[in-house]
Amino acid sequence: MARARGPAAEPPSDSRRPREADGWAIFSYMIGGMILYGGIGWLIGHWTGISVLFPVGMIVGLALAIVLIIYRVTRS
Repeated sequence: MARARGPAAEPPSDSRRPREADGWAIFSYMIGGMILYGGIGWLIGHWTGISVLFPVGMIVGLALAIVLIIYRVTRS
């Protein structure tokens, strides 16, 4: 007996299920964004004397990391 081909014959895919590595990737994007842009904000704030650029840089880095995470999750 021949086996049926096509989408109905394939077992359900687990490609949309989250993995442990996905959580660590999200965590590293968020921490990395805060460190990178917080560091850039600290450097610019140190040179210009504007101390508020450090927390602003951290918030901007966190926001950009969240945008990147949403982009990568919805793209795949």
